[in-house]
Amino acid sequence: MQAKPIRHSWQLLYRVYRYILPLLEQEFAYWYKRAEQIPDEELRKQATASMNSKKFHCQGGSVYATQVLDHKEIVVPLIVAYQTISDYLDNLCDRSTSLDPVDFRQLHYSMQDALTPGAPLRDYYMYRDEKEDGGFLAGLVLRCQEMAGKLASYGQVQEEILTLSVLYSDLQVHKHIAKDKREAALFAWWDSYQDKYPEIRWQEFGAATGSTVGIFALFCLATQTEIEKSEVDALLNAYFPWIGGVHILLDYLIDLEEDKEGGDLNFVSYYHSDEEAYERLQFIIERAKESIAQLPHPQFHRLIVDGLIAFYLVDEKVNKQQPQIYMIAKRLLKKASGFTSILFYVNSMVVRRQ
Repeated sequence: MQAKPIRHSWQLLYRVYRYILPLLEQEFAYWYKRAEQIPDEELRKQATASMNSKKFHCQGGSVYATQVLDHKEIVVPLIVAYQTISDYLDNLCDRSTSLDPVDFRQLHYSMQDALTPGAPLRDYYMYRDEKEDGGFLAGLVLRCQEMAGKLASYGQVQEEILTLSVLYSDLQVHKHIAKDKREAALFAWWDSYQDKYPEIRWQEFGAATGSTVGIFALFCLATQTEIEKSEVDALLNAYFPWIGGVHILLDYLIDLEEDKEGGDLNFVSYYHSDEEAYERLQFIIERAKESIAQLPHPQFHRLIVDGLIAFYLVDEKVNKQQPQIYMIAKRLLKKASGFTSILFYVNSMVVRRQ
């Protein structure tokens, strides 16, 4: 069906429940069954754990398909498969048996191969002891290749999508190595990009690279039979670093106490004060909204930004933070548009009913 542009939150929610969630559940269930059949115990553990704890990533990503309902049978399976790769590899790097950056890089080649229709599969487990996944990761890569190849204008966005994918993979490699090496690796990485992004700081760059939503937005743009280079550039520049930065910095904000206790890297912790954290987060939110104004159908992308703010900042984790972090969250949330509480509660029902 040819969908009209989304202008209101109720339209977005209706389409999510009516058209997107049934297809998402079907796709997710298929891959979860595949994960349960992985022969290697460790790989099976990490695959199922990632899908159990991070299903909301697929749910949130699939919201993008509400823009392109006539292509939902392509876009939803593509988003679910790609996000499942991302979450699985995050678990393998963060919670599994290796600290080897060569291993992490080899694993993450799957994310670029997934975005390159016709690319040959590689031995993604080459540098780790656990190898027998029953074709789980290869199957995800092939599903992405198949669906991406069906997007009418994929060739016009593939370079930009791969750029975002490589940045994401770089982050995963650098941040998961030994704790005494990761900051130096991140700083050296930032040195190559800071001249291109003078308005942001190294930790904000790192956070922005950790988001997949820019890739999903470009998938949707590629469903059109004709697109202009200016449209691709405007979308890329809005999502990186601004909307992607909002996405992941909010995620880090609500995980601040948890990461501190676990000794995990958290980009928000690098701000010098609570007030600085608030001001920088608010600045990035404002820049995200300014950049959206340059996009076709800006109302949809504005809903995405306000939805991210609501989803993360009304999370129960906010109540577990130190009082000053709680206040940052509340000050940011207060500036979001009025629809956000509704969007959050509906999304919460989706997540919590699983």
